[in-house]
Amino acid sequence: LALTGKDSFTGIQYSVEPTRDRFTQEREVSVVRDYDSLLGFTNWIPITSNIFIYPVTNPTDTLTSNIHLKVPMKIHHDRAEVPVFPHHVPNIILGVVGVRTKLRMFFPALYEKDNADRSVELTLEQKTAIYNDGLRPTLQKLDPETLTNWPTTYASALTRAKKRDNRYQYGTRPFPARMVERFGYDLPRLLAEAHPWARDIIFMTQVQGVKEANSHPPDDRQAASDALQVLMTDLHPGLLRAYCWVDVGLELSEPGFSYQWRTDAHRYIIEHFTCLTDAQASAYVNRPSRHYSKDISAGLMHVSGFRGTFALGDADPVYIQAYTTDKALIQQLDGGRHGLAMSGRQLMQGTPPEYMKNIFALYFDARENHNCAARIELRVPIRYATRTALQFPVELVRDSILAITREDWWQWRLIRMLGFMRTLALQNQCVGPLRVGPDALSLSAAILWLTNGLHSRPDDGSAARDLMCTILPLTQDYEQNMLQIPPRDDLVRHGDMLPVCAHGAYFLREIIWPPLTDVPRLQRGPMLRNSTFKYMFGLDFDALRRKYFPPAYIPRTMVPQKRVGTQKGFSKRHRLEDPEPAPVFEDLDFQLAGPPQDGGEDLPWNERVDFPPELEEELPIQLTKNWYQFCSDLLQKCGNIKNEPLNASHCRLTMEERLHVTDNVYKDTNLATVFNRVQWMKVSGREWKEAFDIFFPPRNAPLRVQPQNFPTMKYWEEWFEMKQRLSPENFDTVRNRYWRIFKELLWIPKPHKDRLWKYTPSHDFRTYPLGYSGQAPHVIVSPSSYPPTWE
Repeated sequence: LALTGKDSFTGIQYSVEPTRDRFTQEREVSVVRDYDSLLGFTNWIPITSNIFIYPVTNPTDTLTSNIHLKVPMKIHHDRAEVPVFPHHVPNIILGVVGVRTKLRMFFPALYEKDNADRSVELTLEQKTAIYNDGLRPTLQKLDPETLTNWPTTYASALTRAKKRDNRYQYGTRPFPARMVERFGYDLPRLLAEAHPWARDIIFMTQVQGVKEANSHPPDDRQAASDALQVLMTDLHPGLLRAYCWVDVGLELSEPGFSYQWRTDAHRYIIEHFTCLTDAQASAYVNRPSRHYSKDISAGLMHVSGFRGTFALGDADPVYIQAYTTDKALIQQLDGGRHGLAMSGRQLMQGTPPEYMKNIFALYFDARENHNCAARIELRVPIRYATRTALQFPVELVRDSILAITREDWWQWRLIRMLGFMRTLALQNQCVGPLRVGPDALSLSAAILWLTNGLHSRPDDGSAARDLMCTILPLTQDYEQNMLQIPPRDDLVRHGDMLPVCAHGAYFLREIIWPPLTDVPRLQRGPMLRNSTFKYMFGLDFDALRRKYFPPAYIPRTMVPQKRVGTQKGFSKRHRLEDPEPAPVFEDLDFQLAGPPQDGGEDLPWNERVDFPPELEEELPIQLTKNWYQFCSDLLQKCGNIKNEPLNASHCRLTMEERLHVTDNVYKDTNLATVFNRVQWMKVSGREWKEAFDIFFPPRNAPLRVQPQNFPTMKYWEEWFEMKQRLSPENFDTVRNRYWRIFKELLWIPKPHKDRLWKYTPSHDFRTYPLGYSGQAPHVIVSPSSYPPTWE
């Protein structure tokens, strides 16, 4: 239901209609105005504070992403300036001011108009020239006293910055504010004199992510002016007359609610904040265009922000972005993405993958305490910053925003994520050719795309378009207003089937579930292109099959994540460091006899045995720890199916979970919480007592001939040590208390005198799950317990 929106039992197709949460009454809407960032382009450095300069620059700081505006630059030295996109011009970061301001240098002479896909990263030779012929000579002239802290050449700077793992340490050196203006003139001049490609250098000053530092009330020109001064604290006032843009933000929120943008209101927002008419704004959002992008939110068609670029009047914004602040929980710049994203490799590992469990936990916490605000940012020339977007009209708020309760908003994401997790867990539990069949992999790719699209803008590149044509319902009705690929697209031919979301969300087409198939898969239909497989999983289809189902061996990637290595060595210490004494031991007031002592001064310090008696814990605490160690050791020693490495462990608990086990686990008769498969038998009181005698031998019991498991269990070693340090009467008292607490357990492994666990099929036992007939651990159920369950 969470994946297709269809109830497989009743055949009912459900739809999602979030617009029911539109404004229908007066609300207490909080509106805050701010300036989020600044972009300035000058042929001088407009900074009035100390600059921290990079001797060796980090390539990730090179501007490669679109900033949605054009800047006049002299592409040819003897011709007029030409407007170009800065991210198409070779550039390098020069330095920083604080943690929010970056200073870059652009080299227009290196711009290639007909080769926009060319890398804008400077070559090693060009970086060497900038350092050797520009940066160091300028420092020699302006600040020679500090030159001793700078490497003599760029080659030596690289040598100093290189770490043992061959990565680089990108450190900075300070440069005083009093010389910055002169530095901004001398550096370009020296470089231009030495290298023609360094003529007409442009400096870019970028201030990012400072909205919280200058937020102010709307409808207040003076407050807007004061906030702009705060934004420009480290900057020269001359920027007000330069090519400089500021992102003006308006943020709308209400406690306890998630504010979301309505998809059908984009044109009203654009009409209000630009000079476009209603008809022009409507045409702008409805026609296919690279200037306007709709950002579907959480896979809901009626809920989306947008991004739009404009070339209108001087006072109009060049770029508008409407989004919501729920992305703050996952915001991270990684590989060109601005949010956390799961990879195809992560997708194929885990039941479910660890990434999905972490995101589910994040959503779960957000449901309780994370409200979402609707936010719009307008990139305008700085001279208009104090008079743009001074308010968000009440009628526009009413027509463009949905007020969804915080719990409902995050619950939708939780339900979707839970459906994705369970489906992927079923897929990844299976091995063999069906797991890497084209229809199963198409479903996996759909889950990958939908998972990443829950909290970020869904990918809409060519591979994603092919994926949509494979996983979504298709139609030839081009009048549908929920088509995901516009029919006027150059790549679409008349009669092509196009993906559609007619029910308000990204619901997949029909899925085939177990028991009809071992591996959940899409119903046979369109197939993904090989290039799409490679984009989604990093490998084409044939390579995927060879990796996850090779013909001659079992790859480690196919060994289930729930297969826990057997603890063949000595068991690990139980993790409960400071337990409260168990009530059954609380009234025991005698002490253990002191441990062996040898504090002779002739011995080296590391060989003396003189443990101070006062540092030993009270007996009730020691007994409680030994009891919990017993509970943990039993499951630490639970093994795996022999010669079947593709099956999960008998015990479904991870080793870390086994180290935290207490007797509560053995008081729960739902064996499915502990085991993947099990054989059980209810025993008599006599048999239950015999099991206790094996686990906790009485005082006069003869020693066994090296049984399996027991000698490497921590509790077993401590039990025999206790027997040696207690008087016979006190030991019997302690053992009687153990018997009392043991009788409270409802099940326990069936112990044998020669080993702890046995797994061979036996007709004396019943099995879970029903119908299973292979190897499984033997457990016995207390005579005072109801039969165990399997839920």
